[in-house]
Amino acid sequence: MTTVKRTAIAGDLFIEFNSKNIEIYRIANDGSGALKRIDDIQGTIRRIAEETGFERDYNLSYRQYVARLIQHINGLENNKNR
Repeated sequence: MTTVKRTAIAGDLFIEFNSKNIEIYRIANDGSGALKRIDDIQGTIRRIAEETGFERDYNLSYRQYVARLIQHINGLENNKNR
């Protein structure tokens, strides 16, 4: 079975979701592309969801919620690029 990795960029944050972990990194704004890991995953996910207008659906597991949030962020980006 293949591993599915989902990613999104929300502002200066890089979200990575795979079969084992949800990780969030802050992207350095000096142009170096360096990433610094964020420890408060749930708080950061909550903030990103608020900023992007994504409502929490409590009928979904937390992992399903994060996967849909990533799809939402990528959909917003695709719409912005049209």
